[in-house]
Amino acid sequence: MTVDVISLVEKHSQFDEPWSPKRIAKLDNYEVKLAKGEGSFDWHCHEDEDELFFISQGILRIEIEGQDPVLLGPGELCVIPKGVRHRPVTQTETVHILLIEKAGVTNTGDNPDSDLTQEIEDL
Repeated sequence: MTVDVISLVEKHSQFDEPWSPKRIAKLDNYEVKLAKGEGSFDWHCHEDEDELFFISQGILRIEIEGQDPVLLGPGELCVIPKGVRHRPVTQTETVHILLIEKAGVTNTGDNPDSDLTQEIEDL
């Protein structure tokens, strides 16, 4: 088995669709995904899974039900615990996001009928 180096910059340059996560790696029962954010995402939660957000470009505000929003800039991350309703909102034109989630998680969580629900594709 070979060990590959993955360039986040190169992978992010391969797609433009906002809020359309792409799988770039697998880690045990987790998937590493890239997404681009523009505007606001839907309110949702993941009942059984935590969700890690890492920002490599831009500024992302994550609105969280019942508490002040979290503001993330390049090189910063946060973990949204399972069951916490949240909504990512971009503060700059395009935000580059790395996500780590359990395999098979629906990007819109408990809101599967959203127009933003996506099948996860490999990149």
